[in-house]
Amino acid sequence: TLARQKTDFVSNVSHELKTPLTSIRMFSELLAEGRVTDRAKQRSYLGIITAETARLTRLINNVLDFARIERGEKKYTFQQCDLVNVVRETADAYRPHLEAGGFQFACELPDAPVFVNGDRDALAQVVVNLLSNAEKYSDSRKEVVLRIEAQTSPLPCVEVKVLDRGRGVPKGCEEKIFEQFYRAHDSLSNGIQGSGLGLTLARQIARAHRGEVIYEPRDGGGSCFTMRMPVMGSEK
Repeated sequence: TLARQKTDFVSNVSHELKTPLTSIRMFSELLAEGRVTDRAKQRSYLGIITAETARLTRLINNVLDFARIERGEKKYTFQQCDLVNVVRETADAYRPHLEAGGFQFACELPDAPVFVNGDRDALAQVVVNLLSNAEKYSDSRKEVVLRIEAQTSPLPCVEVKVLDRGRGVPKGCEEKIFEQFYRAHDSLSNGIQGSGLGLTLARQIARAHRGEVIYEPRDGGGSCFTMRMPVMGSEK
């Protein structure tokens, strides 16, 4: 099974790399040859190139980070950081991509800071992976909510929730989706992007921060993925 999953992984990653590269090449050639004179079209094509470049970067970062974790070489820079600020900045950076895809994207973040002991870039990657996951599996109901909630029991912690109205996770696959290379819905046959590493990495990063990433079905349909983190002073 693992051998087949690895083969599927290589196929998925190859497909994932090829698709944005094709778009980047096509639109950059059109612009370089001067065949597009309309300013609005030029801006649109440059926007596509930027978005596809960001998509390639996310995919490559996931693959490289997975390899580092597997080899035990992944290093985190832990320091006090405001998780609300990390989530807000990540959401602001990802919002144009979601809205360009026709998504309604709501952020429900507290005004007050919430301090955690963590690696800013790694925590941002978890949020991006969860947003990307919601985007891929949303089907026709293109709604994503990003929310931060404080919890007091059993220990003080903060939860970052990403909620969608997509197809959800098939019964019996609630934990399998966090396994490396596992795809609940095959990407190549269903046209769903992804390498099968996003959720695996999200959970691994959260656990390295003494936290967790969990899945729950959302009331009314869809999924809720939660990153739970201890707040400063409660890690022990």
